[in-house]
Amino acid sequence: MRLNKYIAHTRYCTRREASRLLARGEIKVNNKVVKEESYRVMEGDEVTHLNKPLQEQIVYRYLLINKPKHFTTDIGDKDSKYIMGLIKKEDPTGLIAVDHMGPKSVGLLLLTSDKALVEKLNQKNRKVRRVYLIELNKDIEKKDINKLLKDRKTIKIESASHVDGYQANYIGLEMTIGSENILKGVINRMGFEIERIDRSYYAGLTKKDLKRGWIRPLQEMEER
Repeated sequence: MRLNKYIAHTRYCTRREASRLLARGEIKVNNKVVKEESYRVMEGDEVTHLNKPLQEQIVYRYLLINKPKHFTTDIGDKDSKYIMGLIKKEDPTGLIAVDHMGPKSVGLLLLTSDKALVEKLNQKNRKVRRVYLIELNKDIEKKDINKLLKDRKTIKIESASHVDGYQANYIGLEMTIGSENILKGVINRMGFEIERIDRSYYAGLTKKDLKRGWIRPLQEMEER
């Protein structure tokens, strides 16, 4: 990495300010003054400003996607398009999906390079609020919706109901524990199949102003 870029990544100062420090001869690498911005910092090098060590800070990336149909987070699914192909312009290097979304799932998906956050969000029995609009293969009665609310073995559904303005084969659902795959399994065992599942809310994030297929880098205030 170029020396001026390395200094900026330590969050000690901006890249422009780093160039000024270099020009004044205030930066040392391995105890030797270096003035060249293009100097390549190698792993193990010690960079200092006026003898104060400067260490590169890890900068995590967070991308929010309104995922379209037919894309999947499973790279091994040969019948669907891999989600990373949708974000080629954003450089998918190092990014992973926070959870699984199959080809019939659309809506909010978070990709990040922050593996600790992914592990945190996927801890067993950790409550993460998610809101869905689910289209089923046939009409569902209120008594069957109530059965969904009673299932507590592998999933926790906080609320479920028919949705105003939609036909009787649609339900709105909020859950805090369990994955989409578990939810699909519960619904399948009741004799229904999911035609489409649309996630509009995930862990404090919404798809407001994010059209289908659009991508938005998260602002720092949204990241945690």
